[in-house]
Amino acid sequence: MKKIAIIPVRSGSKRLPKKNYIPFNFRTLAEIARDKCLASGIFDKVIISSDDPVFEELVNCENVKFLLRNQNLAGDNATTDIVVDFFFENFFSCESIIWVNSVSPLQSIEDIKNCGLRLNDPNVDCVMTVNTLYQHCCMRNEPINFNPNNSFEMTQNLEPITRYIYSCMGWRRSTYVKHRSNGFKGLFPGNMALVEASVLAGMLIKYEEDFILCSKIEQAMGLTSREYKTSCNSIQDFAAI
Repeated sequence: MKKIAIIPVRSGSKRLPKKNYIPFNFRTLAEIARDKCLASGIFDKVIISSDDPVFEELVNCENVKFLLRNQNLAGDNATTDIVVDFFFENFFSCESIIWVNSVSPLQSIEDIKNCGLRLNDPNVDCVMTVNTLYQHCCMRNEPINFNPNNSFEMTQNLEPITRYIYSCMGWRRSTYVKHRSNGFKGLFPGNMALVEASVLAGMLIKYEEDFILCSKIEQAMGLTSREYKTSCNSIQDFAAI
């Protein structure tokens, strides 16, 4: 089991409660991520990890496994680096881990594949999916890629901004474990590669409106072959559980 994909699935969610339990065009978010990881064909195993044992039901073939996490690793105070430490401790023989975010249901199989394959480069230790934006951007109300005193530039002439989108990210075991054991406190040690992903991959589900919008986009693009039945009412019903 050299290359693994891990799909973290929390039972709790503050901004959209129970979002990992709500049907998204007949499949849950975790099922969508699972199926795309399997279809990419680049992983030895696909791991679904949650603090709720009910998600073990998503193990549908020998290439999918379930890893139970305790509440300390699934609560609001559980930082990503601590969770990644836990994954490497449990899969001590793997060479690399790709974290596939279930809340990015519109990322494509190619998006996942491109991110996973980038870690095959011996000069790359970690990867992050990004979207490159040609837009006028500010930070703390200060322009960062344009001069407001000059003529208003065409967007294609701007210095691009690279935005982390978190749909997929990954680490080479040897580098990550070595740096962490030596006191490195960051999440991305070594040489980091930024992997351009689709615009749709950057659409993350955080709120109810995100869920509804993404599901409608999936339908409109013909990405689901079954009639959409999930309504706003059903989302609210799940959130009330």
